[in-house]
Amino acid sequence: MKKLSLTILLAVAAFAASPEEPSAFGAGNLDSPNPYGLSEEEKHILRNKQAIEALQKSLLKQQQIVQENRERIDGLQSILEGLNSKIRSYDNAVEKIDDLNRTVDQLVVTQQENFEQIREVLQELGAMIDSINEKYVDKERFEKLESAFLDFKNSYESFMKKGDLSGKANADIFVEAKKLFSKKRYSDAKIYFDHLIKNHYKPATSNYYLGEIAYREGRYKDAIAHYKKSASLYDKSSFMPTLLLHTAVSFERLGDRKQAKQFYESLIQLYPESKSAKVARKNLAKLK
Repeated sequence: MKKLSLTILLAVAAFAASPEEPSAFGAGNLDSPNPYGLSEEEKHILRNKQAIEALQKSLLKQQQIVQENRERIDGLQSILEGLNSKIRSYDNAVEKIDDLNRTVDQLVVTQQENFEQIREVLQELGAMIDSINEKYVDKERFEKLESAFLDFKNSYESFMKKGDLSGKANADIFVEAKKLFSKKRYSDAKIYFDHLIKNHYKPATSNYYLGEIAYREGRYKDAIAHYKKSASLYDKSSFMPTLLLHTAVSFERLGDRKQAKQFYESLIQLYPESKSAKVARKNLAKLK
């Protein structure tokens, strides 16, 4: 009997220790890699848990894909920005080349005109020398002709020097341009302000001064164009009242009374206490 009981106990122990058979103590464990012995409710919970885990894995994978695509997009944006920068550099280079070509063309035309004048003066000098050989020419006439030639020569050399502003700082050129303007040397000042605009230095102010030069020379269409450009670049400058007044006067002198009235009224509304507004009120009263 004892031998039989021992045999049964050993068999039970062997059965319990077998790794291939599940233990009753693990039944219903949802956290087990291979759950067993589940009730219907536990099976439903397990299926939900497995579905959630599958969704989490899918979501994680989608997030990884999104991150990879974002990194690719960032890389493409960097490439595009680099290409855009190069394109802008090429455009600026082409624009500078066009400006240089126009400047060279203008200088060539000017030189041709000046050389033609020099040729005419030389021809006259030659004719005078021939005349001296044939008959007496008074000293006073000779000195006047010589003086005229020297004045022209000095003017030509001065013009060539003014056109060459390379090597000078834009700030110094701007100061000199305003001095020339205040001295009413408008043709000289125009060369300086044109140079500053081409070098993108104070374009709003430089366009204003070019407008003032055109206004004082009676070129009202050119004045309006420069005033418009100046205001579009910066409309908070201290010279805005004068700019608006001279724009209105330019329109009035061109016969466009409607535009003139609009600018007079805008000036009075925006800068009512300015000296320019006082002039605008008088001019506006004459138009009504």
